[in-house]
Amino acid sequence: MINEKIQNVLSRLEKDIDYENSHRDEVPSEKRLNCISKNIGTFYNIMLKSIHAKNILEIGMSVGYSGLWFADAIMSNTQDGQIITIDREQFKIDSATRNFEEAGVSSLIKIREGEARKILHEIKEEFGENYFDFIFIDADKESYIEYFDLCLPLVRKGGIIGADNILFPERFNEMMVDYLSHVRSNPNVQSVTVPIDNGEEITIKLR
Repeated sequence: MINEKIQNVLSRLEKDIDYENSHRDEVPSEKRLNCISKNIGTFYNIMLKSIHAKNILEIGMSVGYSGLWFADAIMSNTQDGQIITIDREQFKIDSATRNFEEAGVSSLIKIREGEARKILHEIKEEFGENYFDFIFIDADKESYIEYFDLCLPLVRKGGIIGADNILFPERFNEMMVDYLSHVRSNPNVQSVTVPIDNGEEITIKLR
């Protein structure tokens, strides 16, 4: 079961997402939500509950839809977990802030505003290595490899890095092929593509 307040906000956002998907040309690019699907949200929610995730890092917050799925999992797992989520677009930050407040999870989620590379270095200084149970990458696709390399030291052994848009949209395919090649050549991880909707790469840190 999903927390009722979180479910109410998810349901409202899902209506907005459905509208955007069916009226893509009518929504200005700077106002697009670009959220994960409900299927992917459910997948990560179950996965995070199964690994008892407590500390989560997200690169690419959008309007907070994915973060709400993560927050529900943390609330099921622990009393003192946290999510750190990064974005640089004010429209999305303002929208996510309202959504988190409405869902009652503002105290659980810390929004970091700015460039992900800089913030990831700051997070390493602040929290050290092997701190996060799960890291989600869903930002500028051309930077996925760089984000992965910055994130790998931050995730604990047995922790997971998830990456969105591995299969779709097709315009990202060349960058995703490069990302998969990079990740799967690393002897310290094991990785698999899960073909749900846009496609997720699930990478577990072995050592």
